[in-house]
Amino acid sequence: MGRNLTKFVEADQPVKYMGGFDYALVHCPRCDDMAIRRQCHVTCGSCAFTDRLRREPKAKPVEPPQIVMCPECNRYVGTYRSDLRLQRLRCRGCGWAKEPAANRPWAAPKRNQWPQLWLETDFRGKSLWARNDQHLSFLEAYVAAGVRDVSPFNRTIASRLPAWIKSGKNREDLLRALAKLRARLPENMLPAR
Repeated sequence: MGRNLTKFVEADQPVKYMGGFDYALVHCPRCDDMAIRRQCHVTCGSCAFTDRLRREPKAKPVEPPQIVMCPECNRYVGTYRSDLRLQRLRCRGCGWAKEPAANRPWAAPKRNQWPQLWLETDFRGKSLWARNDQHLSFLEAYVAAGVRDVSPFNRTIASRLPAWIKSGKNREDLLRALAKLRARLPENMLPAR
């Protein structure tokens, strides 16, 4: 009963929503050192890598439709575009037919093109991550607090944390994992104590 538990007051936190964190610390795609992602733009201080990330893939140019003529009797059969699924083409004069090609086997979707977060670790099979040093400080304060005064509505960061972070039984192990994440930060990003 003699434990000294701190109190977490969500109203005192500088950032209330995930959108309030204006940058994220990520792995540099070139040198795998720490880089900063701000508004879809990645900049690495170690190798001077910079890249404008695209939110949407570039649209492929649409090919004009091709007129298909029957190779047997040289009559008009239909139109064909390579970006659309080929329908069965049949000549009304001689009966020549072109069947659609067999569907390609399903391929796994490509992984998201965003770089991996710098402050990310595995915690009992789950991903524990922080976007930047402010987010990490928020998580440390929340986990370390014994009494948590949070908003009753589902509109803040603390209300959307997973149950395994909110659970008091994981407190010590989570604090150790967050300390490991804190150790990954460079010296100039460490908080003044």
